[in-house]
Amino acid sequence: MEHTLAMQIVGAVLVLVAIMKNRDPIGMNKSIFGDVEGIEGGPAASMRMLIGGGFAGIGAINLYCSFNVDDAAAGEAILVGTAIGLALVFGTIVSAKLRGYMENIPTPPLVIFPSLIAICLYSAMM
Repeated sequence: MEHTLAMQIVGAVLVLVAIMKNRDPIGMNKSIFGDVEGIEGGPAASMRMLIGGGFAGIGAINLYCSFNVDDAAAGEAILVGTAIGLALVFGTIVSAKLRGYMENIPTPPLVIFPSLIAICLYSAMM
């Protein structure tokens, strides 16, 4: 897979995830944690929006670089860096489950993060 295509796929998916997190943060929190105390309050919703903003930032960087970086070595570095960042985010989610802060890990992160990590690493290694 070409570096630019991989960066565009990763960027687009992360921006879409960010839009979903920012469009209805309370609804997303309820779908993850259920109807628990404080879920409709500002702090929980603002944290979901901040997380979405971080994903939007990573996605925007990938989209920008896909159109402006022509050097193959630079593209590989961006993809490996993105894979490392996504692995850290995924590790944090798994850690929250292992530490007892979550009853279960929602399905979307279990699918999205490993898939994006695989796309980044596959493209960087080819």
